[in-house]
Amino acid sequence: MFLQKTVGAFLITPGIFILILLLSAVFFRKSRWLFVLLAAFLYIVSSYPGEFLFLRPLEKDITVPAEFPQSSAIVILGGGVERNTKTGDSLSDSTMRRILTGFQVYRKYKLPIVVTGGSLSSLKPEAMIMKEYLISLGVPEKNILVEDRSRNTYENALFTRKLIGDVPVLLVTDSIHMRRALHTFKKFFSEVVPYPAGCYFGNPEFVDFLPNATSFYLNSRTIYEWIGLVWYNLKGR
Repeated sequence: MFLQKTVGAFLITPGIFILILLLSAVFFRKSRWLFVLLAAFLYIVSSYPGEFLFLRPLEKDITVPAEFPQSSAIVILGGGVERNTKTGDSLSDSTMRRILTGFQVYRKYKLPIVVTGGSLSSLKPEAMIMKEYLISLGVPEKNILVEDRSRNTYENALFTRKLIGDVPVLLVTDSIHMRRALHTFKKFFSEVVPYPAGCYFGNPEFVDFLPNATSFYLNSRTIYEWIGLVWYNLKGR
């Protein structure tokens, strides 16, 4: 089983690209170390060592709150929309995870919900699609507020503050995005309670040390978040 999993991991992406780079190091000796370094980098960002380096620090301080102010508003951040699919505009897996987490909190505490997310084009804003899904789950429309102008996390916070004022916020987004979102929302709200829509880092199995598409996706997202944090700090946001 170990041999089968190992061989299989290097016959599909991203493992096959690592294999190509290593073979290139054999045949192109003048550029050998460049190919080896590229292969090592690709291995790290597509396996558990990369999650340990990039993902773990984002999640290490995240906890699910045991209690929060009853006057809170549940603020659910959008995480993307798959546009013009065969079933129409569909919420991404990340957005669905956030919506379902926010819905679970709503069902237990009956707090008002704010969905936030606009569109980079003239297409239907993400927040409107999120609202429609919440209504399909049974949330009354009167309990949902829509912020549909924002195009990034900073604008999520800015326009949400303009919509609801400085009330306690129960911030729902996934663990990878939480650190940057929390950093931003605290600039606009006096009290922000993070409520993660699931976490990703855990104890590894041997297959997690093999190149795999899941780790590559997670590490790509975490690298983007670290870049975003640096950018926001440089701009004073």
